[in-house]
Amino acid sequence: MCPFPSDLITDILCRLPVKTLLRFKCVSKPWGSLIDDSDFVKIHLHQSLKTSTNIKLFLDNCVENDNEAYAVDFDSLCNLVQFPRPFTAEANKYQSRIFGSCNGLLAVYHRQEGIALWNPSTRKYHYLPTLGDDITMDHDILPGCGYDKNTILGFGYDVSNSDYKVVKMFRSKTQNCFKVMIYSLKANSWRRIKDCPYDIFTNYNDGAYVNGSLHWVGDEIDEFFGGKVIFALNLGTEEYFEVPEGDISFKKKKCGGDCTIFGYMNAGVLGGYLCVSHWYSTCSIEDHVNLWVMKEYGVKETWTELLHLSRDEWLTNIFHTRAIAYSRSGEKILLDDGGGCQPAWFNLGNETGETLCILGVPQCQRFSTIIYVESLVSVY
Repeated sequence: MCPFPSDLITDILCRLPVKTLLRFKCVSKPWGSLIDDSDFVKIHLHQSLKTSTNIKLFLDNCVENDNEAYAVDFDSLCNLVQFPRPFTAEANKYQSRIFGSCNGLLAVYHRQEGIALWNPSTRKYHYLPTLGDDITMDHDILPGCGYDKNTILGFGYDVSNSDYKVVKMFRSKTQNCFKVMIYSLKANSWRRIKDCPYDIFTNYNDGAYVNGSLHWVGDEIDEFFGGKVIFALNLGTEEYFEVPEGDISFKKKKCGGDCTIFGYMNAGVLGGYLCVSHWYSTCSIEDHVNLWVMKEYGVKETWTELLHLSRDEWLTNIFHTRAIAYSRSGEKILLDDGGGCQPAWFNLGNETGETLCILGVPQCQRFSTIIYVESLVSVY
């Protein structure tokens, strides 16, 4: 007879990291069955999210001839782990990139090879089926930086159907629209949904998963302004909707001229909240970004300005600035510029920046960063 009640064993095991649990599967058949059980996978994930434990910082290598990716414990920036990516650099000249993170799964895009869902904690990955020629032949390809700028992507979890979904939008050659395909992990298949009713500013505009929906910035069709609308796609109903914009006033540093350009750069997630970056320029050499966070989802009055940035030596590629995460103390925010240079910490108190340095990671390489939680979630 087991000396401990089964619920106590479950309560203990759900607090352990994935690497330990994978080893413990060999202890006995009952333990192996328990750790593989879908209910335990959910309990373990819930425990990690509730306590903010098992959180990793993923470093996506932006160097074309390097197949390695890295991850560290986010709080300590220690315990470096190195592992191969699902798509190898030797396959062709294009590199892969991460475009989404949800419940321990990473969504990886390779312009020629396709899309994979990857759990780096279990080292398992799943290649999505290819799309039909009727969609891909009408795709208006605009190459850039190893990927197609006219392909818009997003990844998240459909709570109502307990399903992980990938969204892929294509700018049509023949119609003034983005055709939209959605992949269901549960069905392991793609299907077409309603065309996106907005035009999308395409640079670094991957969907931000918040409150069961994916969010982007864009414009009304035929009214391109570089990002004036925040909109979303509900993964359960698969309907589009606009997110209310608050009465946003933004600071301007004196630069000898008025603001000539203004728009949303991207939508993101910070501390579980929807956030947007505003970019504006007061002259040809002075650029600024404001970061706003929606403290209560869907309530426009809760938009709060969090920080203001201008081009500096520690953040040169300001056009693609994204907020990644708060530090555990909440005093700093990790910022990423899409791989142009190293990620950096921004101190909210004194408004200074500091380049992120991680022991063991080649400093000569460029990385794009993303947060994920270690989990046992299956990619099948």
